[in-house]
Amino acid sequence: MASKFFRSRSSDTPTGEHTGILWPKRIAVPARGAPVDKDALKAACRLARPAKAEILVITVLEVARHLPLSASLGDELGHSEEMLAEMEAVAAELGARIQTTILQAREAGPAIVDETLRWEADLLVVGLGIKPRFGEFTLGETGAHLLSHAHCRLILLRQAMTAEQAEAS
Repeated sequence: MASKFFRSRSSDTPTGEHTGILWPKRIAVPARGAPVDKDALKAACRLARPAKAEILVITVLEVARHLPLSASLGDELGHSEEMLAEMEAVAAELGARIQTTILQAREAGPAIVDETLRWEADLLVVGLGIKPRFGEFTLGETGAHLLSHAHCRLILLRQAMTAEQAEAS
């Protein structure tokens, strides 16, 4: 029965090729520089290896509404480039090569959805930090948008709770 979880087609459908979540062809990984982003990339690399899938790491520079979308965000751009270089190093340690892209948008969620659709990703691996709000865990705006609007399969990885966070929950 477990095999039905991981296949897009029933096990009696003859295809001759691997399909489903364990055999993606294109994996997108949004990153914002949080430690959990590296965990998401490691998971994507491990899923990509047997399927020989491509990986795209996406980072979005959110532009304030009072600025034009084409505004120069020098400091943020430099930080994003450093973060993507770190992500490339993590992937290289696992024997994977990744593509990277930096986008400028008003909000990260819609930009990530649009880019994964344009790139034709069939899996999105997202690392989520723990963002307690009023004492409860929330996905945040970007996580909620991706969960609601992503066109492809989605894996959410939440970082582990600290002892204090676990006691509070």
